[in-house]
Amino acid sequence: MFLIFSQAQSPYIKQLDPSEFRDIVLRDKGSLLDVRTPSEFTNGHIENAGQLNYYASDFKKRLLMLPKNQPVYLYCNTGYRSQRAAEILAQNGYKEVYNLEHGIMAWNLNSLPVVVEPNARPDTENKMEPDEFFAFIHTHSLTFVDYYAPWCGPCRQMMPVIELLQTEYKNKINIIKVNADASSKLVKEQKISGVPYFVLYKNGEIIYSHSGLLTREKLVEILESNINL
Repeated sequence: MFLIFSQAQSPYIKQLDPSEFRDIVLRDKGSLLDVRTPSEFTNGHIENAGQLNYYASDFKKRLLMLPKNQPVYLYCNTGYRSQRAAEILAQNGYKEVYNLEHGIMAWNLNSLPVVVEPNARPDTENKMEPDEFFAFIHTHSLTFVDYYAPWCGPCRQMMPVIELLQTEYKNKINIIKVNADASSKLVKEQKISGVPYFVLYKNGEIIYSHSGLLTREKLVEILESNINL
């Protein structure tokens, strides 16, 4: 999901693109914090980053243990969780808070380095390699793709809807789910910087795309309007 933050955002929170974030982290002292889950962290994180799980029950308590006299640099996968963490810090007296806009997905799109831990267990569920993907969308006349991530709340919200549509349109449209975390090469090639992201292909060409939540009614409208074209 492409994220648009409130214009009333705290003046103490600064949004940085990947190049700006890399430069300031390398140049200045401060706390670099990855607020994703441990498994996300081990599968690829920015060098020298600490890790604190946004979903942990004691997240806020531990977050506020960071020193206030140093800058704090935050990131997650898309920028959503780290933005929420940044708001907590700003509300509690932290004056220098930096958020990586669009998260490590944008970092990866810019081919910036990550550290993969020895105990990493890459996610393989609904993994799609680029050659496999392009062969699929060119083989089938209509293909609807749901790019999602296991940690993504809106993606989980959409999942029952997508699975029901897979059954309802089984013989009409190929509806597939692509795990963005597991399919990093494809995501980079497609320049996807957020999830959920939906794309409808006809004979390999994009005829519709949308970033963010969609209602079942809207999805049905999109699918029905393209079945007989």
